[in-house]
Amino acid sequence: MTDKPNILFFHMDNVSHGDFGFLGGAFPIGAETPNVDRFAEESKVLTNYNVEAQCTPTRSALMTGRHSVRTGCISVVRGSGIVTWERTIASQLKELGYNNAILGKWHCGNEPGRYPTDFGFDYWYGIGGTWDEALWPTDPWFQKSGLEPHHVQESTGPGHFEELEVLDLDVRQNIDLTFLEKGKQWMQDSVAKDEPFFLYFNHSNVHMPTLPREEYIHSSNGDSLADCIQMIDGDFQQLLDKIDELGIKDNTIVVFAADNGRDTSFHAKGNRGASGNFRGGYFSTYEGNNRTVCVTRWPGKIEPGKSDGMMHVTDWFPTLMNLVGHEEGIPTDRVLDGIDQSAFIRGEQEESNREYFHMFFDKLHVGMRWRNFKVLTHKIEDGFSPIQKLATPHILNLTVNPDEDQPVYFSVVSSWLLYDIYGPKTRELMQSLAADSIPFGSPADYEPHEADDDKKDHPLLEKLGEVFHAR
Repeated sequence: MTDKPNILFFHMDNVSHGDFGFLGGAFPIGAETPNVDRFAEESKVLTNYNVEAQCTPTRSALMTGRHSVRTGCISVVRGSGIVTWERTIASQLKELGYNNAILGKWHCGNEPGRYPTDFGFDYWYGIGGTWDEALWPTDPWFQKSGLEPHHVQESTGPGHFEELEVLDLDVRQNIDLTFLEKGKQWMQDSVAKDEPFFLYFNHSNVHMPTLPREEYIHSSNGDSLADCIQMIDGDFQQLLDKIDELGIKDNTIVVFAADNGRDTSFHAKGNRGASGNFRGGYFSTYEGNNRTVCVTRWPGKIEPGKSDGMMHVTDWFPTLMNLVGHEEGIPTDRVLDGIDQSAFIRGEQEESNREYFHMFFDKLHVGMRWRNFKVLTHKIEDGFSPIQKLATPHILNLTVNPDEDQPVYFSVVSSWLLYDIYGPKTRELMQSLAADSIPFGSPADYEPHEADDDKKDHPLLEKLGEVFHAR
């Protein structure tokens, strides 16, 4: 057996704190999640795991260890995505001889030079865009448009790309079965070759349209969304069973995580309890969007338990490099926003190495989380709401106000946070972005130039003044 640990990163689409029993959820929507709950008992549960505001920013941040605004990968629109200069978890693991496969949604660029197989993955089967594209073929206005529907895509290496079946509702409903078949085969083939694998498994649920497979229809005590939560639970267990069958449980790091909170904007039906103890969902600046599910297991190496220590999605890049013993795989020629959390994950230290992270919406810097506080300069209610620029920044104490409905906690205003924490850290961020960031819309072959003294007056720095304009 290879001495390098295998990695299964099971990534869900639009899933929240309130969706699984081990976090006190699932039952309010009529669902049961016994498999995931059992997995959580033998794993590290991170109750303060934070992501970016939407699918594309989170997925690019996961892959690169860099905020999406730094990589320019802030949107799923064609012609955008990460550039070939970026390094990914897959490209760095490839240096160690890992077999890397991605199944499902990539969302980090959908054109030559930007496919997953251009960034260290050996194989990809899935989609480059988003799951609501499955609705297009039955849309009568789309049918009259003359446009071509999008397809399921496959790539077996750089320069090898093929469009397969049309992505329609039938394909959408059953595609996770194909992901499971291919995922189990990838693990089996890697073990047979005695080579470590990185399987980045992107489940389609519960992104709209929520279409449970036939065997899961009416399986829950709720509606189709609850059925899909139970489908996640069953599908995840299939992969865990395969790991057991192959005898590699003790040598496999498994991460069970979500890219952002549940969709309470475009698919509101059945969303009660989506955010658990927190407010809001997809597209919002509330905790119900930015704080989501993350559980990780590595028997004998990661101490089971539950922690409210802060972790951000960008942390996975340096953390995984350290967990697999490949610290030299962490790039030093660029800024990484991620922090190594391997000692925290292993249980070698009680406290997380992170106490704050910045919040963005597309290119806009909207605030910052620091410990139990959140500072917001902009507020977004949901996906149909305007982006509100706040006259005075909100200073939210999440410990006493998890509903985020008090602009300040009036008995203890905590304005020191704005001046002595938020201001300096935001200026530091803007200076960093001015020196090291990829413009949105850059071509795939764009290569950034090294920072020079002229960048100290970069327009991004002007945004800092907006924070204090009301004072």
